[in-house]
Amino acid sequence: MRTVHPSRRSLVRPGPVRSDPVRRSPVRLGPVLGFLVALSIPGLPASGQELPEAPAADTLPAGYAAPLVYLDCNRCDGTHIRQEITFVNHVRDPGAADVHVLVTDQPTGAGGRMYTLEFLGRGRFLGVDNTLTYHSLQSNTQAQERDGVTRTLELGLVPYAARTPLGPLLAVHLQTPDDLAPTEVEDPWRQWTFELYLGGNLEQETTQGAWNARYGFYANRVTEEWKIRLRPYFNNNVRSITREGEEDIRVSQRRHGFDSYLIRSVGEHWGVGIFGDYITTQRDNLRHQVTLTPAVEYSFFPYSEATRRQVTLAYRVGLEASEYFEETIFERMEEDRLLHSLDGSVEVLQPWGSISSGLRGVQYLHDTDFYRITFNGSVSFRLGLGLSVNVGGSYQRINDQLGLPRGDASLEDILLERRRLATSYRTSGSIALSYTFGSIFTNVVNPRF
Repeated sequence: MRTVHPSRRSLVRPGPVRSDPVRRSPVRLGPVLGFLVALSIPGLPASGQELPEAPAADTLPAGYAAPLVYLDCNRCDGTHIRQEITFVNHVRDPGAADVHVLVTDQPTGAGGRMYTLEFLGRGRFLGVDNTLTYHSLQSNTQAQERDGVTRTLELGLVPYAARTPLGPLLAVHLQTPDDLAPTEVEDPWRQWTFELYLGGNLEQETTQGAWNARYGFYANRVTEEWKIRLRPYFNNNVRSITREGEEDIRVSQRRHGFDSYLIRSVGEHWGVGIFGDYITTQRDNLRHQVTLTPAVEYSFFPYSEATRRQVTLAYRVGLEASEYFEETIFERMEEDRLLHSLDGSVEVLQPWGSISSGLRGVQYLHDTDFYRITFNGSVSFRLGLGLSVNVGGSYQRINDQLGLPRGDASLEDILLERRRLATSYRTSGSIALSYTFGSIFTNVVNPRF
């Protein structure tokens, strides 16, 4: 299989054009000149003239009108971006911006991450919209990924700055022109990526201590046609309590398992696959549980729009085989059951805020009175300049605890969470309101202390 590496991006800085004869080659600069013409930049000096040095920020005349930019990004390093991109004014609220930059991201097949930057013109730039993407490799450091996002953001802001009096002060510098041609290479891994992880933590006091360890392995392959995962995982938790004159209490719990799926793309709206899972956990009285479920999913919007909006409906049906540590309340040590599930999800990310919700129903087919319905959702709205509200919550209707052990749970079992308790529901909720006022500008960065 052959893949194509994207060309390196250029950097845009206010300042003079370089006079290096290699970098001024008409073959290499042709696309850049075409880009500048397409932008119809007013006041651009004639070819061959030196652009003037950009004045210092504190010497710009009144009415210089640099773009007001609001960055809407959860994973971005805002401090670094404000330090690096100085030819715009950064504002803290989208209501005050002429350019709203909405940044979304999703993992890629090779273990990296793809950032989608949507530039939405407002006010004087209404209708001037654009979209750029940046692909970060799995091997990139945090600094490299941060610089890549910043560089892409910088490029996307050029068309807006070019439509202001800053236009004549912008220069385009094309980096490493010898590397611009796409290069085809063989991928010996055939788009498989692998990850080993190991972690843990330890806490110790005079009379009590705790430690846990987690380790596992990922094997992933993602192409346009296929999505594959194989993931074994292991979790061990130990807690000990020393009581003077009495026997020490030592609690050990483990939760091990294996997740896997094989998914096939069928056009822009359909996907089919099969999921295979295994788990063993003492708290849920599961010595072994294996689940195998074929599935089909429909997306109401094309999958290519998933970073901005996604509404999906998925159906699964399959077999669940369980073996228990203790006899259950239904007097069983093992059982095999058919089950099916229906999952709906909504993900919307827009300049006004975001909506995320999911509804899942699981039902056993041997007795339809055993089921579980789960709903979770969160909504974030910007109500006005500086005012926003966030509401979130979840609810579960539980009637499928087939593995509950017989007998009463002891107080120790309850307090140490060694045993799951019977319940008919589980719910949680949150609400937050925030209001920010004062200066809209966030250009200045002061990292002292």
